[in-house]
Amino acid sequence: MENSVELRQERAGLIQEANVMLEACKTEARDFTEDEQSSYDEKMNLIDKLKKDIETVERQESLNAEIATKTPKVEIMENKDKSSEVRGYSLFKALSGFMNNTLDGVEKELHDEAVAEARAAGRTINGLGIPSRLLEQRAEVTQTASGIAPTVVMGYQEALREASVFNQVGANILTGLSADTRLPITGKQAVAWEGEVDAAADGGAVFGKLDLTPIRLSSYVDISKQLLLQNGMGAQQAIVADLGRAAGAKIDAAMFAAADVTSAPGAIAATSGVGTFTEASYSANASIMSDFVEAESALAVNEGLQGSLAYVANPVLMKDLKQSAQVAAVSAGVQGNLVNGYPTYYTNGCTSDGAASADFLFGDFSKLFIGMFGGLDITVDPYSKAINGEVRLIVNQYIDWGVSQAGAFVKATSLTA
Repeated sequence: MENSVELRQERAGLIQEANVMLEACKTEARDFTEDEQSSYDEKMNLIDKLKKDIETVERQESLNAEIATKTPKVEIMENKDKSSEVRGYSLFKALSGFMNNTLDGVEKELHDEAVAEARAAGRTINGLGIPSRLLEQRAEVTQTASGIAPTVVMGYQEALREASVFNQVGANILTGLSADTRLPITGKQAVAWEGEVDAAADGGAVFGKLDLTPIRLSSYVDISKQLLLQNGMGAQQAIVADLGRAAGAKIDAAMFAAADVTSAPGAIAATSGVGTFTEASYSANASIMSDFVEAESALAVNEGLQGSLAYVANPVLMKDLKQSAQVAAVSAGVQGNLVNGYPTYYTNGCTSDGAASADFLFGDFSKLFIGMFGGLDITVDPYSKAINGEVRLIVNQYIDWGVSQAGAFVKATSLTA
C-alpha cells in the first residue's frame, strides 16, 4: 500500500476530476449521461475508500513513529517530530532546495502534497508549499531575534502565545474546499391546530444559506542566510509552528471580537440575529455567575440550548469567575474548565478594555462552520532583503467562517466593575 502522502495526492486528484465533471454539467445545464454517472459514482466510491485507507495508513505510521521514539535521548539537544512522515523534514533544506531547484526527499513529498491540496481547493501554489497537517505540529523552539543560530544549540524556547480556541470549541472545520462553498440552511416552518375540515395554513418553506469564500491571511518572515546554512538543531520546525500559532491567534481575534475586523471574515458576535445583553450592575467577584446563567437562560428562550455548547470568554473575567464561587460558597458552578457543566475557553480575541471590562460568548458551536481552502503557501524571496543577508518568506493562507443559525449564540457585553 502507498504511504499517506501518496494516498492523499491520489484522493485530491480524484476529487478535482469529479468536480470538473460536475461543473461541466452545471455549465451545460444538463444531467450526467449514463456513462458519466457511472464514472462519477466510481470516483466517489474510490474517494471514500481512499479516505479509509489514509486513516489506516496514518494510524500505522503514527504507531511506527511511537515505537521509533522509545529510544532514550537527551531532549534538550534534539527536537524530532513524532510523525514518521515529517520527522526528517527540514524547512531550511526545503527552502534551499526550492531556491536551487534541487528539492527532493520528504521536503519534495510534502511540497507535492501541498500542491495537490491547493489544486483540490482550486488554487495554485506560487512558492514553497506546506500542507495544512504539517502546520498542526508543535515545536519546542523558535528563531531568536537576531536570527543567528549559535554554535552549540542547547534548546530555544517558544514565543509566548495563547492556545488557539477556534479549533477546540466544536466547530465544523471543512478542509480541502474548492472556490466558493454554499451551505443551505433550513428555516423554521410553522404548523397550527385546525378544525376538522378547515384549510391548513401555509407553514412557509423558508430556506437560507451560508456562503464561504476564501479570504487571505498573510504575513512575511525574514530568515538569516547564516541560519539557513547552519540548519541549527530544532529551529527547522519552529518557524512553521510559530506561524501556525500566530495564524490561530489572528483567527481568534477576528472570530470572537465584538465587531467585525477589517478585511477578515465576520465576527460571530456581530452576526445579525446573535443575542446580546449588557450587565447594568456588575459586581466584582459576585455577579459574574448570574451573568453566565443569564446567557444560558437567554439561549434557552431562543430554543438554542442544545448541541456543542460552550463559553468563550476574555481572560479578564477568569479571576471574577473563579473567585465568585469561593465568595458565594458555591463550588458546583466552576469545576476545572467547566462552568455550570459547559466547557469554558479563554482568549484575548474576546473584546476587553484591558482592565475590568470584557465580553463573553455562549452558544452552540456546532452551528459554526470554518472553511479551510488548502494549506500554507510560502513564496521564497531571496532578493528583497539580500543586502542584510536574509531571505524573505511571504506566507498566505485562505480561510472563511460563518454561523448557520445566529440565534444559537448569545453575547454578554460591557461587564464592568
